[in-house]
Amino acid sequence: MPEMADIYALANERTERTIRDFLAQFLPSPIEIASEYEIPQYSRTPHTVFSIASELIRYCCEKQCETHSIYWRSDSVPENGMAFFLSDGGLVLGVSTQADNFARVDFVAAELGRFLGTEEVIVMYEDLPPETIDEFHAFFQGLTASPGEDARCCRAHRPIKASGPTT
Repeated sequence: MPEMADIYALANERTERTIRDFLAQFLPSPIEIASEYEIPQYSRTPHTVFSIASELIRYCCEKQCETHSIYWRSDSVPENGMAFFLSDGGLVLGVSTQADNFARVDFVAAELGRFLGTEEVIVMYEDLPPETIDEFHAFFQGLTASPGEDARCCRAHRPIKASGPTT
C-alpha cells in the first residue's frame, strides 16, 4: 500500500451539516470503516455504543467536549475522509490521498482550505492532527510559510503552491 498524505484543516463549526457537506464535497458515497463507535472511544467498558457514524456525529456535535474520530473510505477513488472531534469543541476534517500523486495532494489541500475558508491547512504523512484548536494553530504557525518541493520529505508541511497549471 502506498504512503498516504493526510491533509487536515480546522472547521469553523462543529456541526452535522459541516461534516455532511464535507463528505459530499470530498468523498461522495462514503463507506464507514468502523462497524461500531464506542463512547469513550476505544473503551473496554463504554457507556454508549453507536452502530452508525451519523449517530456518533450527532452525539459529538451535542457534546462539544467529547473526543472521537471517524474514518470513511471511497470505493471510487483511493482516498479516505476523516473527522476528528477535539476536546475543546474543535473539529478537524481531513482527506487522505496517495502521497506520491503530488498534483492531487496539492489540489486537495487547496480545495479543503477553500471549502473551510481557511489558509491553515496541514499536510502530514500517515500521522494524526494536533489534538486541540490551540495546538493546531501552533503547529501550523511552526511550519515554513512557503514550502518548496523538498517539504514533501518532511513529516508535515503547509500546502505547496503549484508553480504552474496542473493537468
